Amino acid sequence: MTGYNPKTLGHNFRFFYFCEGHYGTIIMARPVSITKDRILAVALDIVRKGGSGSLTARSLSAALGCGANALFNSFGSIQGIRDAVKAEARRLYQSRVSAGFSLNPPFKGFGMAFLWFAVDEPQLFSLIMDASRPTGTFKDYIDTFVGFKEECLAAIGTSFGLRGSDAQQLYYQMILVALGLAHACTRGGSTLSIPQASEMLGKSARAFLMVIRAGADDREKFIPVFGGGPGGDVDSYAILHTLTGQNHLLQQLRTTPRYIQDNEWAELERVFRNSSNHTPESLREAYPGLTKGDIRIYILSHFQFPVSEQAILLGISPTSVTKARQRLKAKLQ
Repeated sequence: MTGYNPKTLGHNFRFFYFCEGHYGTIIMARPVSITKDRILAVALDIVRKGGSGSLTARSLSAALGCGANALFNSFGSIQGIRDAVKAEARRLYQSRVSAGFSLNPPFKGFGMAFLWFAVDEPQLFSLIMDASRPTGTFKDYIDTFVGFKEECLAAIGTSFGLRGSDAQQLYYQMILVALGLAHACTRGGSTLSIPQASEMLGKSARAFLMVIRAGADDREKFIPVFGGGPGGDVDSYAILHTLTGQNHLLQQLRTTPRYIQDNEWAELERVFRNSSNHTPESLREAYPGLTKGDIRIYILSHFQFPVSEQAILLGISPTSVTKARQRLKAKLQ
């Protein structure tokens, strides 16, 4: 059969063949549908990996395995796709950062969630924080791009008893600290773990409160100790459960546990480095007898996956996980 062009035959099509006196029918598979949601998801992943400059019609078409027409039919132009990616990035930012208000004290929880988003999603953070137009003053920039001002002021009032100009002074000073740390991390100038960020934010807040409450020199009068975390208030369990759980891969694994592919361990190790005082390298240095399997058990336990889920994630039985955890505990003693 010659002159065959599947594009002229639609989504469901068949053609007949003749061979040595026999007739038959070949059923062709339906092409993969290029939906608007799929285009957006793939475009977002491209930006995650290579930054906003890597998102082009060519790179997106190649990733999707389709022509440019399929893209523009949904979004009109490549700029329309970029605008949609930026809007989706801001939606993710707002959703994840707002989770910080569930921590105690809520204002520090907000700051921690803000920094965690920057560390965990550096390209998306840079995309939504880069001003496309002048905003005038520093306060205008914060109000426009950082957001959550009213929620933060309410949290400051609840936790520290500050109102009016005093509350706004603490808010803008602490956002300045958080922005500096976030931009240092996203632009490759620094690496910052959650415990380190917690301590830095806690000390900065105490220092600013002492200045605002002129004459006071006892920080515990102004910032109550709610727990035993690195910064003196947000405890480590709450940090891990609330913030690291916002990572897109960890969210998938918690929602629907499945076997972790080898190429996904690099992402889990990255999140582990940013949320712990240890790294896989420091563990191997301190305990030379640790195997790759030991490190993986350690990381999953750090993220507080139960034994039953660790078994699924590692592709082994729960009994094997329990034994592996016992061996790991012995090696760490």
